[in-house]
Amino acid sequence: MSAFSLAWRYLHARRLLNLLTALTVALGVTLVVASAALSGAGRDSVGRTTGGYQLLVAAKGSPLQAVLSSLFFIDEPTGLVPASVWEKLSVDAGVARSVPLNMGDSHRGFPVVGTTPGYFDLIRDLSGQTPRAEPPRGFERPFEAVLGAVVARQLGLAVGDQFNAAHGMAELPADLARTHDVSPYTVVAVLQPTGLPMDRVIFTTLETTWLLHGLSPPDAAERGHMPAPGVTALLLQGHTYADMQRLAALAGQSDGVQAIFPARIVTRLLGYLNTGEQLLTALCWLLVAAAGMAVAISMLAATIERRRQIATLRALGASPGVVARVVLYEAGLVALTGACLGVVAGRLLAHGLAWIMASRTGLLLEPASMSSGDVTAVLCVVAIGLTASALPAWSACRQDIASHLVPSP
Repeated sequence: MSAFSLAWRYLHARRLLNLLTALTVALGVTLVVASAALSGAGRDSVGRTTGGYQLLVAAKGSPLQAVLSSLFFIDEPTGLVPASVWEKLSVDAGVARSVPLNMGDSHRGFPVVGTTPGYFDLIRDLSGQTPRAEPPRGFERPFEAVLGAVVARQLGLAVGDQFNAAHGMAELPADLARTHDVSPYTVVAVLQPTGLPMDRVIFTTLETTWLLHGLSPPDAAERGHMPAPGVTALLLQGHTYADMQRLAALAGQSDGVQAIFPARIVTRLLGYLNTGEQLLTALCWLLVAAAGMAVAISMLAATIERRRQIATLRALGASPGVVARVVLYEAGLVALTGACLGVVAGRLLAHGLAWIMASRTGLLLEPASMSSGDVTAVLCVVAIGLTASALPAWSACRQDIASHLVPSP
C-alpha cells in the first residue's frame, strides 16, 4: 500500500476531526478571498463611477461630503451654490456640459434629486450605457418622477403611482418625518438597472424641488433660461483640460463655493483606505497561519494515537521517509480541502456582500468568479499546512519502535 493510500485511509478514520480542522482552514481562506475580491471590485466600481466627472462645484465644506452627496447620493449636501455662480459658470464658453443637481428630500430613505435631462446624457458618456426608462420618457412637468431600478423594486412603485417626499436625506419615524404635502409625485417612468448609484435615486425636475420649498422660479424667458434659486451642486464638463482649470479658478473666486475634481478626492480616499485594507489582509493571513497550526496540532495528536500502527509499519520494513510522507500527505489533503472550501465560500461571501452593497448604496461591485489570486491562496495555504506539519512528521519518524510494539500492561 502506498503512502498516499494509507494517508487517505487515516483521513477517513478521523473524518469528523479532519473535517473540523479543514473548516478552520476554510474560515481563514474565506476572509482572505472575500476581502481581496471586494477590495478590487470596490476600486473598479468607484473608479467607474467617478472617473469621468471632470469638475464638481458645491458649497464650501468637506470636499469628500460633496462628492459622496453629488455622485453617490449617500450624504447630505454641503449647502447651496448661488444662482449667480451657476449662471456665470454655465454660460462660460469653456463649458461643454453643465448639469445642476438639487437635493435635500427623500422618500423612505431614497434621495429625491432635481436635475435636467442632461444628467442622463452625462451618465451615458461616463458609463458607456444609456439609462433606459420604461415607458421611454422622462420627467417633463413639476412633480413627475423617474425612479431608479432599485427604488422601484424595493418600494414596489410602478408607473402611475403617487407618493410624497419628506424633508431630509434619511428615513425618519412617522412622528418625526416632515412630509411635503404641497403636491404628490407621480411616477412616469422606471429606469432599467445601470449598476450605478442612480439606481437608488428618484429623479424629478429642478422646478419641483424649488416649489416644494416655497421658491417660485421666474419665467425662464426673463432670465435667459436661468432660474434664480440656487442648486446644491453643479457638474461641469469642459472642452479642454485648460478650460477645467480655468473654470475651477473662476468658481473659487466666489464666496462660499468650492470647485472639486472628484477623481482626485476619490484617489486620496482610496489611498487612506489602502492602509486599512493592508491591515485587514494581514489579520486574515494571521488567521490562516493559526489554521495551519491547527492542522499541525491535529497531525501531532494523530501520530500520538497511532504510535503502535506506526511502529508496526516500521517493523514491516517501512522507512522513516514513508512514515513522514503519510503524515505530510494527510496534512496536505486537510489543508487543500479547507483551502478549496474557503475559496468557494469566499467568492460566495463576496457576491453576497456585493449584492447587499448594491441594494443599499446603488454601487455595483462585480467580484470576479475566479482569479489567479485564488490559486495562489490555495498553494500558500497548502504550503503553510505542510510546513506546520513538519514537526509531527519528524516526531513520527523518531518514535521508538520496540517500546510501542510491546502491549501495554
